[in-house]
Amino acid sequence: MSFVRVALLAGLAAACLSACGSQTAPPAGRGRIDNPRTAYSNHVDCLRQQNLALTAATINHLPGLRIGAAPGGPSVVFEPSTGTAQGAQITGQAQAAEVIGSALLYPNQGSDQELTEIENCLGQGVTL
Repeated sequence: MSFVRVALLAGLAAACLSACGSQTAPPAGRGRIDNPRTAYSNHVDCLRQQNLALTAATINHLPGLRIGAAPGGPSVVFEPSTGTAQGAQITGQAQAAEVIGSALLYPNQGSDQELTEIENCLGQGVTL
C-alpha cells in the first residue's frame, strides 16, 4: 500500500472517529429510562401526601400500585407511554381502566373523594 493511501485512510478514519465523540453527554430524553411514577412530577409522593395507603402490587401481570385494601381499593398500572396506555384501553386489554397520561387507573370500589385525589395526582404533568 502506498504512503498516499495510508495517509488518506488514516485521515478518513480520524474524521469518522472525531464525529462519534463530539457529544460528551446524551441529549435529554436519551440514554436513560424515565420512571413514569416520577417523571414530570412525583406521582407517588403526591399520593402519599393525600394520606393514601400505597403498596406495590402486580396488576394484570404488570407492576403497579394498590391504593387502600385489596381487592376493593383502586389500583394503578403505569405503561411506558400515553399511547401505550390508550392502546391497551382501545384494544380491550385494560377494561374498566381510566387513562391518565401513561397511567391506567382501575377504580374498583374507591370512593369519589379518593378517586378525585388519585386523578389529581396522576394528572400532574399530563398535557392534552
